[in-house]
Amino acid sequence: MESGIITSGKNKEYGFTTVKILDNHSIFKDLQLEQVVWMSHGDFVSKVSNDYVVTASSANIPVVAYRHKTKNIFGVQFHPEVTHTENGLKIIDNFLEICAIKRNWNANLYKDEIINEIKNRAQNKKLLILLSGGVDSLVAFELCIKAVGVENVFAIHIDTGFMRKNESVEIIEHLNRLGYKNLKLINAEKLFLNELSQVIEPEKKREIVGKLFVDIVHNEMKQLVDKENWLLVQGTIYPDTIESGDAKNAAKIKTHHNRVKEIEDLIRQGKVIEPLKELYKDEVRALGLKLGIEEKLINRHPFPGPGLVIRVLCSNGKITDDYTADERDLNKILMGKGLEGKILPLKSVGVQGDFRTYRHPAVVWFKNNNNFNYNILRNITANILNRLNSVNRVLFAVEPVKFFTLKKLYLTKDILDKLRDVDFYLQSKTSDIKEIWQMPVVALPIFDNEKQFFIMRPVKSVDAMTADVYQMPYDDICTTNAELKKDYNIAQIFYDLTTKPPGTIEWE
Repeated sequence: MESGIITSGKNKEYGFTTVKILDNHSIFKDLQLEQVVWMSHGDFVSKVSNDYVVTASSANIPVVAYRHKTKNIFGVQFHPEVTHTENGLKIIDNFLEICAIKRNWNANLYKDEIINEIKNRAQNKKLLILLSGGVDSLVAFELCIKAVGVENVFAIHIDTGFMRKNESVEIIEHLNRLGYKNLKLINAEKLFLNELSQVIEPEKKREIVGKLFVDIVHNEMKQLVDKENWLLVQGTIYPDTIESGDAKNAAKIKTHHNRVKEIEDLIRQGKVIEPLKELYKDEVRALGLKLGIEEKLINRHPFPGPGLVIRVLCSNGKITDDYTADERDLNKILMGKGLEGKILPLKSVGVQGDFRTYRHPAVVWFKNNNNFNYNILRNITANILNRLNSVNRVLFAVEPVKFFTLKKLYLTKDILDKLRDVDFYLQSKTSDIKEIWQMPVVALPIFDNEKQFFIMRPVKSVDAMTADVYQMPYDDICTTNAELKKDYNIAQIFYDLTTKPPGTIEWE
């Protein structure tokens, strides 16, 4: 390739960016001259050689997109494939048109392909699936039934003690109503709590959960007749593979429970079928509807395989680093904006520039809540995340956070029950808001005296690879916070303002 594409400097644009189209043919054909796109990388192209034409720029980046003058070579700084880029699919369609390729990928096509693939892999073997009750495992379950018949598919639901309120019983009752008989509920709460009782590191939690799942599966398979004639089925989807670092050129963000060492060993032995591993969440939902699964089940909020284990941030009560300088810088950023803030003495998982981060969240609040404004919060959030290397999330607090302490917090039934109650309240309050794709609720190891702080994270997404923040009306946030404080005796609930990237949807 010709020289002249030079990369240098730190990208000052992160998140939603308005770009100006300078050349509205080829990949920008039929688009307006200004477009909102999504940036998420730390470097940028500073200039191009005489062989290239700059086709788009922004206020801070001179080369947002370019093309070769005579060859079909194109480049963009932003992500056209994500839903945050308002005309991203149109840009991709324009590129495919140049390549003389038609986009014909649809649920009807891949439904038949996947069913045939399961048949070919099964080769008269019986299939064992871990059924979490989530969309992915349910769709995988239906595909297996279509491929090999209901009599050859056996489903296990493991109640780990980390499920949402009443969830395990409801899953089994629902599937029984649909006529599925090959189901078994395993109560493993004590086992999981014992193994995770003193564990605080997020990656270690996920590894332990994944290993325990495999141990239970092995134990169940020992009891089966002709146990060598079985294969394990998982509802792994493409974002799981990407974030676990299993895809080519993908860095590990976090190990999903279905990508721990024991599962990887089974995959290498050819004992695992993953019918959804090439699909995004929106494609899985479309496939589920084609299979005849009820819409209310298909469109329910996703729930992570490890469950609430990754929604309790555990701590030994010790602060491991000094972030006082960054906290001073935080308040310099907030100065003149009517806001104050603090950096919290804990860390969460994030993703920036396609790599994992493990950094502090910052919490901000208005000095006068009459000045509440989402545009101010969005801009401040982007500014903080661009300027403070120790921060990868920003939270909003209705009330000033003048006092808190970091305490020891481990996975116990009492803590999980408290989280279940807060989660149940919040899900009930927001279940009719279609814009909310998922709303993780997180228990923090920080307290105001004996009262615990929690987080709500309502996000909008389609494919789970990126997510935007749902902007709940300010009065609703205030009402929610007041009711939770009164009825559930919590200190306060913070509102997560962080898009994905740089914050993953889950905190661990």
